[in-house]
Amino acid sequence: MNLNGINQIQPKVMQTVKEVNKPSESSNVGNTPESPKKKAADSGCLKNYFLGSEAVNFGGHHCKTGNFAVKKLQDVPCCCCGKPMLRESDMNICKKAVASTSGERLTKTLQEYSKYMRADEKCIGTILAEEAKRTGCDVSQAMKHTSGNIRELTGQYANGILDELNTMATNAFKSENNPMTGIIANAKKDIEEGRGLDRSTFVEKLDKAAGRLGEEAQGLIQDTAMNLPQTFNHVQRIYDKYQNKSADEISRRLFSTALTTAEHIHPHSLGGPDNTANYIAECAGCNNPRGNMSYAEWLKVHPEYPRKAQEHIEHVQARLINGEIGKDYNDYPVDVRASLSKESGGRMVLKVLNPDTIEKMRQQKGLSGKVTVEDVKAAYEKQEAEKTQKSNS
Repeated sequence: MNLNGINQIQPKVMQTVKEVNKPSESSNVGNTPESPKKKAADSGCLKNYFLGSEAVNFGGHHCKTGNFAVKKLQDVPCCCCGKPMLRESDMNICKKAVASTSGERLTKTLQEYSKYMRADEKCIGTILAEEAKRTGCDVSQAMKHTSGNIRELTGQYANGILDELNTMATNAFKSENNPMTGIIANAKKDIEEGRGLDRSTFVEKLDKAAGRLGEEAQGLIQDTAMNLPQTFNHVQRIYDKYQNKSADEISRRLFSTALTTAEHIHPHSLGGPDNTANYIAECAGCNNPRGNMSYAEWLKVHPEYPRKAQEHIEHVQARLINGEIGKDYNDYPVDVRASLSKESGGRMVLKVLNPDTIEKMRQQKGLSGKVTVEDVKAAYEKQEAEKTQKSNS
């Protein structure tokens, strides 16, 4: 995995804002590979647990979460937030790099590895990077130095993202007088007056205002907005717990939410089985807060999920064709499509390659070929065109 030379564009976080008080704020909530068991033609595991639904007739095989093949790949994008995930061994590389340096070198390291940080952690990482650059300190000292005015610094960070959103909205609507300007201005006012910001509520308002925009423009704005901290209180709680911890502990915390996990599509606590057709790879930062929340509720917290799940499955299909996952996962995309569609009440329907197409592409790619996500997208269009042609003949 290439963990070096990553250049990330950081928000302009050190703007001047009034110091804010700390109010009450609404709160949102590396393993050794083993060969999975032989896939049954129809295990029936998922036929009975979708409450109030008809029987689901597809396969999947029993598999403990630690043996889920997708979980063992490097740099898989999370199916929920879309950010790249880390295995335990990869996280240790990031942690060691941050914990063992200081000053401008620490600033550079935090910027290089920022793509692995989730929104709250990236906010903190950016603040710590600025402090390290200013004083030459290490990550532990930087957290101590900034703990007294963390809400003000969080406000400066959030304002940088809000300014970026305002520019994007102006360009997208081709006017400074667009429906998003007022929403963004109100958010900035809330920050200035000490009320903080609740990302879910803010993004929901933006999504409604973006209705006239094309899908691509809406997606870019949504992705930028999801870089905001969940709430200022989320950032404050991390500071409260870690401001007196060691550099090693703080560094681990910055990357721990990027750890790859196997998410049960139908919650395990509600009877969802340990079965590949009920798994999708998700980072700890997205998996743990969901708990047994329904997708109807979870999509309010992560409205980008349908887009990111599609990108995730395209990535997995490419790596499946390239031989990084065993052939007994050929049916996995079709199984997951059925699981997500059923569990979300049809709100999420993935475009996937069928097992025959996957096997055909694997045989055609040759010894030195490398299938890409773009190849997968093209193959899907061809697959659907052939299906339409066959049905019309």
